Amino acid sequence: MKKSILLFAVALGMLTACDPIKEDGTFDVDNYTSSNLLDGAEFSQYADQACTTPQADGNYIKYNIPNASGIYIYYIKADGSEFKLTSGASGGVFNFVPARGSDPNQTVYFKYINANNQEVVASKEFNVAVAAELKPEIRLIASNAYGKKTWTWNTHSGISAGGVDNLVWGNFGADGSWRGETLNDFVWWGVNDAADLKDQLGHSVTGAAIGEEDNGATMVFTEDGLVKCYDANGTEIRSGSYEIKGWTGENHDGFKYGILHTSEGATLFPYEINAGGRYVTDYWIYSLTSDNLVLVYPDNGAFSGWSEGTYWAFKSESDVSGMMNNYGSKTWTWDTESGISAGGVDNLLWGNFGADGTWRNEDFASCGFTWWGVNDASQLKDQLGHSVTGSATGEEDNAATMVLNEDGSVKCYDANGTEIRSGSYEIDLSTADVWKKGTFKTTEGATLFPYEINAGGRYVTDFQIYSISDSKMVLTYPDNGAFSGWSEGTYWAFKKK
Repeated sequence: MKKSILLFAVALGMLTACDPIKEDGTFDVDNYTSSNLLDGAEFSQYADQACTTPQADGNYIKYNIPNASGIYIYYIKADGSEFKLTSGASGGVFNFVPARGSDPNQTVYFKYINANNQEVVASKEFNVAVAAELKPEIRLIASNAYGKKTWTWNTHSGISAGGVDNLVWGNFGADGSWRGETLNDFVWWGVNDAADLKDQLGHSVTGAAIGEEDNGATMVFTEDGLVKCYDANGTEIRSGSYEIKGWTGENHDGFKYGILHTSEGATLFPYEINAGGRYVTDYWIYSLTSDNLVLVYPDNGAFSGWSEGTYWAFKSESDVSGMMNNYGSKTWTWDTESGISAGGVDNLLWGNFGADGTWRNEDFASCGFTWWGVNDASQLKDQLGHSVTGSATGEEDNAATMVLNEDGSVKCYDANGTEIRSGSYEIDLSTADVWKKGTFKTTEGATLFPYEINAGGRYVTDFQIYSISDSKMVLTYPDNGAFSGWSEGTYWAFKKK
């Protein structure tokens, strides 16, 4: 084969799926075919990103393709969509983690454009590890139960500055040596409505609004490393890939729990503040739970003494299972700070309400449905006429607990830690409607004070999930399990212990 000299008119950093690397120039060159593009290419697989531990089915694949100075590498997902693994230089490392249940034998495609504008696609088979379970951090960001999770701007973030509450994007100052539970110790400024981002386009790369400047814009992370963003109407406005690096679990490293690395421009409003238009691709994870994500980015990606930084605040309401059991085990107790009120009594935790199920507010406390209730679990001893046995069990105490496990088991304990109830549960999201997010189905008598009010002693086993977050849960049950016009119902308010 004669020696080829390749010149490129397109910068490697501008490579996209529709614009793979193009060979161009005035010298005598070879035009490759799908059968010889990978001639002489070298591939090796590793267990780690640094490529220090070889592994036959490793998910980190190191490559060198001498026939092309630039390449676009991708695979085809089960739904037929193309997923970019990497692009640019002819040598490097890409991370390939197929979704759970995938065939370990996967085809990877290599796209290149010859000098004659002919697109060439070669392929190679790789045997890669397919996880039976997701990593803890992927469970949180992409949902272990559903394989994808929808995030949106957190207009209830609790982040405040200058008398403005619930900020979603802005700047802060810190040196990275310590942190609080929230960013409030550091925040300088921000916007509390994504619509205000239209006034901040000077920080963007293009200067143009694309629809992410809306509280209804969303960002969907999938378990196999894909992220897509949508405007409030559901139109796709961004896409790319992600991985989480250096996850520390429950113990942060002083300021962060790890790095969310993304392809360029993959997430909602991915711009560093006061940087003249610069994408962020290595976000610091300040906090990540089943329903809350706070990302930060210090100036130029690292603290240098006291530095300015950018923050983003997102929330998710789609991962009901994760919020309920924390993908492991979560302990719930009576919510004596529920905010639910009736008859001049505040913070009710069990009682009755009236509704027809055709409308609701996100916050049960603000709906005005509540008729009556108790605000101290000890008062449930006076409500045993609604129970099946008529006897107190120990659940009539503010310190009684209910433990929900990922395996579908539930156990309840009195204030001394003695088991008083047990059973199993499942979550059915197919029943979601205007009133509820789904149904929490249990075996009989499995949960704390599981009785329908004014029903003469009847267990509830099909609780409606009215609302749930990482820290709060409100369950409801209309008379006989279904609304029939304006109906009486029972409610339960729990909080994370």
